[in-house]
Amino acid sequence: MRRLFLGAATLAVLLSSCVQYHYSPNFVPTPQITQKGEATVQAAVTGGPTSLGGDFQAAWSPVKNMTIMANYYRRQARFEDYDFIGGTNYQNRTTGFLMEGAIGGYLPFSFGMGALYAGGGYGRSRNDYGLGRIAELTLSRLFIQPTFTYKNDWFRIGMGMRVVMLSFPKGEIDYRIDTDDIFVIQRLERQSPFIFPELGGNIGIHFKPVTISGHLVLVPSQRALEYGFDSSNIGISLGLDLHELGNKKTEKGKKRKSKK
Repeated sequence: MRRLFLGAATLAVLLSSCVQYHYSPNFVPTPQITQKGEATVQAAVTGGPTSLGGDFQAAWSPVKNMTIMANYYRRQARFEDYDFIGGTNYQNRTTGFLMEGAIGGYLPFSFGMGALYAGGGYGRSRNDYGLGRIAELTLSRLFIQPTFTYKNDWFRIGMGMRVVMLSFPKGEIDYRIDTDDIFVIQRLERQSPFIFPELGGNIGIHFKPVTISGHLVLVPSQRALEYGFDSSNIGISLGLDLHELGNKKTEKGKKRKSKK
């Protein structure tokens, strides 16, 4: 009986943290860049039964063995908070965004490519508990991220571990929201910064110059349950290798000249 109770309690926490969150991880970017001048852009759709988001990433190598990245992530969710006593059901809404930049170096191996990135950014989460009861938090994030990538003419795979230092420097709380939620938010502000890992990976099929990929990121940390963090994110993306697009135009131009 005790195991059943613990299992039900854990499930309830997981379901609530998947919708009403104070932090949600974007995908761990693993740019498929191997030399100077290469550039990629990527747009992804993320979400689940009650949420929808967009993850946008861009990377460019201005010099040999160096990459500059920029990321923007936005997500929203909504669900109905049922009153089992027979009162009013409240519409809960969550919105948030995160934008950041990073710089790193890459090094080719005999099989694949290794890279190390460091960066940071800021964002905001906004929880609407209904009846105008709102909690809004500003967050900042610093990270360091080793990655490994491999590609051939038709296949792409990438994986990385992002070590995050997450802070909540300020927030605005409507004290009419539930006491438990206020307690969690106060702990966030009082106990941050938090340091924890995020594990991410992607796998895709490449049709020059386009790549279609599936993505997954996990937050293997107890804080994901304790503080209302999203513990995972999943989605699909469409990527474009800008350098391959340029190469295609160059090849077409050469063919036209040779025909003349």
